Amino acid sequence: MVVNAIQAMTNWWATQAHSMDSVSVLLSKLPLSVTLFAQQVSDPDLVGQVQRAWGYFIQSGQIWALVVGVIVGYFIRGMV
Repeated sequence: MVVNAIQAMTNWWATQAHSMDSVSVLLSKLPLSVTLFAQQVSDPDLVGQVQRAWGYFIQSGQIWALVVGVIVGYFIRGMV
């Protein structure tokens, strides 16, 4: 039963990969024109945004949820 499921999944992946190749070949033959629109950035200080987000992550206590989740997940993974 498991072998049949694995074989079916591999066949499905093979057909998906083949169809993706066909789509990419088809799209490469079409004359496409792409126009990119610029955005207006209100706060370009990326480093400052990351620092504020990290500070909020620490201040709100979400770091402890992350640490506890990693530890519990490690123990659960070890039991399986």
